[in-house]
Formats: sequence, structure tokens, C-alpha cells
Amino acid sequence: MKFQLDILYLWTKDNLRLQGIHYQAKTKDTCVLFIHGMSGNFIENYFAHILGKTLAENGISFIYAHNRGYSHINDIAVNKIKKDNGYESIRMGAVYERFTECVYDIDGWLNKCRELGFKKIILMGHSLGCNKVIHYFSKKRPQGVLAVILASPPDINGLFEKREYQANHKELFQEAKKNIKANKPRKIVSGIVWDWYQLSSQTYVDLSKKNGSADNLPVLRNPKKFPELALINVPILGVMGEHDDIAIRTLKKDLDLIASKAINCPSFTKHFVKNANHNYERQEKSFAKIILQWAKKL
Repeated sequence: MKFQLDILYLWTKDNLRLQGIHYQAKTKDTCVLFIHGMSGNFIENYFAHILGKTLAENGISFIYAHNRGYSHINDIAVNKIKKDNGYESIRMGAVYERFTECVYDIDGWLNKCRELGFKKIILMGHSLGCNKVIHYFSKKRPQGVLAVILASPPDINGLFEKREYQANHKELFQEAKKNIKANKPRKIVSGIVWDWYQLSSQTYVDLSKKNGSADNLPVLRNPKKFPELALINVPILGVMGEHDDIAIRTLKKDLDLIASKAINCPSFTKHFVKNANHNYERQEKSFAKIILQWAKKL
């Protein structure tokens, strides 16, 4: 079955312009709305391209929805006109994004899905996108969302707290709070996060604070309830690569625990992708097949 690619644009409620890629299936019934993780973007997330292609060829549309945290640093157009008649912009990306603002982004993309005529929407997050999807669902209780997919779902706070992942977390957290108190929330903290990211002070606190908005899969702390996750009342698919590097205990124990805390979803299906890492590299087709088969059964 053939499909068509299209580029989408939208303005969020707080006036940022985001772009996305739409893999259009011939039938306009169901759409998977994909929320990427930290610094994710369409060009680099090859697994998402294979997923979109696979779904669209089998009658399910797919939208890769950029959120304000795409790439490490980006410049997003703001819906405010400059003297030269162009748009103003704001520097954003994984370095500067505020976690709670994901509500604006996901809200905009769900509205776009509805504008396009989709009545059945599967809301999918990858990595930090999982935490965003859970947070959004808890805040908005969206209509028309048929199911949720959590791909590589992380305990974000746990990945800061475990010394094997971030040995200098306590020092960086205090540094970030000091910068915020000095009215310098966008100042970059001095250390590298997970040997990969540079983060602004405010973003660092947003992501790493215990009981903060991003701390909704607290596997390490393991409280009696995961309150935001418990509000999801549609089927959930949890997927991980068997070589993912986000384990708090073990990947299997972590996913089992997450499933046990999703107390109001009618079903929680778990899958591990053989020989796959966090981004399903070299196992993209296996990953896509799992998503397709599960979605077809809904």
C-alpha cells in the first residue's frame, strides 16, 4: 500500500511554531502521534522513519511531531512580527526547554490530528517523550486517544540520582538552584549530563527534581502509587530494547514495575526488542513490527 509524506506546521497556544512529518495512509481512520525524547528530531530518529513507513503502508497514519525540545539547541519562530516583517524567535531545544510546557506542544498536535479528520489517535512517546505523554494525559484527559505507547520509558529522576549514571548530580543540582536564585535560569550547568547533554540550570532542575513534573515514572523511589501514570485509562504498550542503558534495577523489573503501577489501564502489553538499544538501531523493522501488530489488535 502506498502512502504520501507531508510537512505540517502549527502554532502552539503559547505562540511557538512547530513542524512535523505526516506519513499519510490511504485510509483516514487511525493515527499514531509520536512525541520524541530529549534532543530527538526527524532527521536523526531513523527508527521513527521506519515506523512511520511501516504503519502508513499498512493503513495507519503516523505523525512525527517535533516538540520544543527537538535537537540540542534550536531557534523556534515566535508568533510576533519584527520590524523587518519576519518572525521573532526563541532559542530552545533540549538545553533550554521547560518540561511542563510539553502540554502546549502535545495539545497542538492532538488538535492538528483532529483537524486532519482522525477520530482514533494513539499517543506515543519515546524516552523523555514517555514522561511528557504521561504528564499530558494526567493534565488534559484527552478525548479520542485510543491507546498509549511508551517506548524506552525512563525513570528520569532515577537516572540523575543513581551515582553510576550521574556521580556529580548533587553538586550540579545545587549549582543549578543557585543560578536560578540569581535570576540566571538559562545559565548552563558546569557538568555534562549522562556524558552527553549540556543543560540550562532551569532545565536541569525541571528534569531531576524529586516529585517534580518529570518525575512520573519513579522506579528508583518506588512509591506506593505512580499518580500520573495511574490516570491513564486506555490500553498501554510498553516497549524496550533489551540492551537499553536506562535500567534502574533490570530492564525487565523496571518495565514490570511500571506495568503494575498503571492501575487504571485495561491492559498493559510488554515487549522487549531483541538486540536493540535505546533508539532501536539496526532493529528498526523489528520495533516497527511490534507496534504495528499491537495497533492492529486495538
